[in-house]
Amino acid sequence: QVPQFLLEEATLSGWGARCNIVCTQPRRIAAISVAERVADERGEPPPGTPGPSCRVGYHVRLDAATTSHTRLTFCTTGILLRRLASDPTLASVTHIVVDEVHERSLQSD
Repeated sequence: QVPQFLLEEATLSGWGARCNIVCTQPRRIAAISVAERVADERGEPPPGTPGPSCRVGYHVRLDAATTSHTRLTFCTTGILLRRLASDPTLASVTHIVVDEVHERSLQSD
């Protein structure tokens, strides 16, 4: 729920267009299913659908469903680590949420 609250607050305060939230999930299937569920809860089209109304997406190894309008991306920990390797400051990211942190792994640590 926290990523949705962050997105909603950003939208209501007028900086939703500049918001870029990344939420990590420990597994591919979790990232995809959570993105689909959140999009459905928000009344938005499925992740990756073209158009400004699709603001929730996902990015996992070998598969991504995001657009230029995506503001909340669910991804695996490995994807976030790859982004960190190519852009150590993550300048385009406004929020990072590490979900399921109790499921520790080498990548999440």
